[in-house]
Amino acid sequence: MSALKRIRRLVLLAALAPASAGADFIAAHHVVAEPPLDPLDAAWAKLAPGSVALYPQVGVAPAGRPSGVLTVKVRAFYGAETLALHLEWRDPKPVQNRAIGEFADGAAVQWPVHYGSGKALPYLGMGHAGSPVAIWLWRADGSVETLAAEGFGTLTAQAGDGVKAQGAWKDGVWRVVFTRPMIAAPGDLRVPLEPAAQGVVPVAFAVWNGEAQERDGLKRLSGWHALRFEEAKIDDAYAKELAETAVAGDAKAGQRLMAEKGCAGCHAFPGNPARPSVGPDLTYAGGIHSAQYLRESIREPSRVVVPGKRYANVQDGKRTASLMPPFAGSDQELRDIVAFLKTLR
Repeated sequence: MSALKRIRRLVLLAALAPASAGADFIAAHHVVAEPPLDPLDAAWAKLAPGSVALYPQVGVAPAGRPSGVLTVKVRAFYGAETLALHLEWRDPKPVQNRAIGEFADGAAVQWPVHYGSGKALPYLGMGHAGSPVAIWLWRADGSVETLAAEGFGTLTAQAGDGVKAQGAWKDGVWRVVFTRPMIAAPGDLRVPLEPAAQGVVPVAFAVWNGEAQERDGLKRLSGWHALRFEEAKIDDAYAKELAETAVAGDAKAGQRLMAEKGCAGCHAFPGNPARPSVGPDLTYAGGIHSAQYLRESIREPSRVVVPGKRYANVQDGKRTASLMPPFAGSDQELRDIVAFLKTLR
């Protein structure tokens, strides 16, 4: 590698730092030996974690939602054959049993099945038609599942693809490790983990607190982040697509426009005393969704219809179009509204 290429690579790696406040990339560190499945292995403690915020997923009334934002520390190793993710979060009381009316603690990792330059990310809430997601689910009772979905109501169990998971609760903290072979068993709904092809892979996280009766869609989830493979060749164009950029808009003007354009009549969000429920609650929209997704959902609200029967027209049992009309305003007004929405987290 030439000196110029080495400098360029170091600059790019610095730009794609581990996830922290305002960052979207999580470093996956390369190891010669295969990474440990044991969440209490000393090797994990030596890694500096990325901090990922998980926000309450808005449920369809009367399901409600969890309260508060949860921080999950994420670490990652990868070897020649295996990827390992280590998740750590505070939980004062472990809940490990599942029974009628009882729900165990849990965690999940979600991946887009198809990704790469020019491919839009799936809707965060279990994908959307034509854009499926793969999900690795661990529950504190020791069960591990590989799932796939292509939109609300399509979650299905998949044949095993080599995913393993192990959890350990100690001193008020859950630590969970997921591992999977880099090359998964054949299947249409497997996430390809190919450091040599991309260098970065989109990823999102979710956590359930069984003590609070959290299950299914009642959980906390992150926005899309990206796993950066430390020694892999990085697709610069794709990394740039994934990186969250500053929004060139006036958030204060955007908040005013939310009322002037009628948004406040349908959506609940901080500063809107009406708290309507005609459309999805936007309380955590800026933390969960990218600026690009927010722009697209305002311009083309029927492109991805958010789950919830009251949010769309329904024909033959299928949601056909969003009740929200396409945005009628200037580009600057759109930028201002998105700038305001990005403050909601």
